[in-house]
Amino acid sequence: MAFTPENELEQALVRAVHEPSAAPDFWRLLLESPLLVIGTAEGHEAAREAFSVAPGDSLKLEIGETEGRKFLPVFSSVARMQAWARRECRYLAINGRDLLETTRGAPVVLNPGSEYGRELTPDQVAQLLDPAPGGPRKTIVGEADYPMPLVEALIALFGTRPEVATAWMIQVTFADRAKEPHPLVGIEFKAGMGDMAALAAEIQRAAEAAMPGLVFDIQRVDRARPAGMADALLQVPPFYSAAAPAPGRRIN
Repeated sequence: MAFTPENELEQALVRAVHEPSAAPDFWRLLLESPLLVIGTAEGHEAAREAFSVAPGDSLKLEIGETEGRKFLPVFSSVARMQAWARRECRYLAINGRDLLETTRGAPVVLNPGSEYGRELTPDQVAQLLDPAPGGPRKTIVGEADYPMPLVEALIALFGTRPEVATAWMIQVTFADRAKEPHPLVGIEFKAGMGDMAALAAEIQRAAEAAMPGLVFDIQRVDRARPAGMADALLQVPPFYSAAAPAPGRRIN
């Protein structure tokens, strides 16, 4: 069945898949919009009218499983939920931020089985909920677990800059800076191309729009003459490559 957006969140989801520059709007709406989960809240099992879920309330939610991995199925509309459940079921509609806060630590799949969806690891949920300086910003060396809104914004930007060949990201702590680790973005230009100062200004603007106040650093990477943190950057998989194939219909 063709995916027809049912609401503003689903419209933003489709836009973000096809236009990565629209991803920040999707993440914002994901936190602001009601999300659906199959299950009930303790004490409200027979409720037929709207009620509030307070912090600490016990939720009894249905868990999904694929290839032995369990996850919390979350839906952007009744249509997505019915397509996955294929049966009548009781469900809760909870504000996105409240739901993710309440279920912290659980891997989440938005619209499982749908043409348009998103998988979120517990670390990615934490990053989404706490993007500002002082919140957890974790990048695990060797794994693509980056500040998602920043990565989405940079992928969109680099797609419009033909001089960018590859980009990496790691978490670093500089002795003369705040003790909290923060992202370091490494940029490799195509041969004979690249104005680092101009690109850095574009990166700063894109980052401020996606994650206001985020502290991060930028470094040019020259594989022939690695300097600074280039060796560390080159040890992790790139989050952007001009040679990479076009993405599918999930925001990764």
